[in-house]
Amino acid sequence: MSRLYFGMVASGSRGNCSFLADGKTLAIVDFGISYRRFYQRIEGLGPGFDSINLFVSHEHSDHSSGIPVATRKAQIDLYSRELTISSLGLKDAFPIHDQVTVDDLRVTAVDVSHDAADPVAYVFRIGKIKISVISDLGRVDGRLVEEAKGSDIIAMEANHDIEMLRKGSYSQGLKTRIEGSYGHLSNVQSGEALSEICNENTRIILTHLSQENNTEKTALSTVKRMLQWNSVKYKSIECASQIDGSSLYLIDKDTRESEMLPKNHQIP
Repeated sequence: MSRLYFGMVASGSRGNCSFLADGKTLAIVDFGISYRRFYQRIEGLGPGFDSINLFVSHEHSDHSSGIPVATRKAQIDLYSRELTISSLGLKDAFPIHDQVTVDDLRVTAVDVSHDAADPVAYVFRIGKIKISVISDLGRVDGRLVEEAKGSDIIAMEANHDIEMLRKGSYSQGLKTRIEGSYGHLSNVQSGEALSEICNENTRIILTHLSQENNTEKTALSTVKRMLQWNSVKYKSIECASQIDGSSLYLIDKDTRESEMLPKNHQIP
């Protein structure tokens, strides 16, 4: 099959999960949702895969709570950093230090700064296609930019608007954590990073928006403004949500041409 699907099932503080799939390989990033909800979203992909692989970014519950049920219900190979595997008590998981190859998929784990045991972002390559899933980090460093640069699709955290956070109802301790180097990216930080990473073929998904300290309108306007200031072209931009996830993206593996389908699109 020359088609590659990518989508986010959920994004936010109450659960995160993304997937990419071709005819034989299903790769999942994080499983902070129910097994039923996930498989309802992807059931049209076909009766089965040669392999199902789950890449865990870090141990926080909104990225990992669904793992025990998912691994009981399906034959899933787990990958993460050793400290994350230990934190979650995962059995028979595969440590990933830098890069691993699964079927035709090359997966790079990139260190990120977050208050977890050993958190990572993931960059997926299949042929010439690159898809990056980057969330839960307080700052963006040069290696992450280089690994993600030129992504066909990038899911990038835009957690909060700085002024909304500072004026909001959170405790000062929580505000300090979120805004710190091991917290979450603001809209401005996300826009700065995307300005270095994106090109005219990149489709952008803003993720992990705070329900208290951000809105889709604010995140989109801030990031778009920064991309415009930096004269960066891109193919599309949207916000993923807690309830509806993202649009469904379809990429031709031969031509790299991509199509953006509605959030409620049922996979045929």
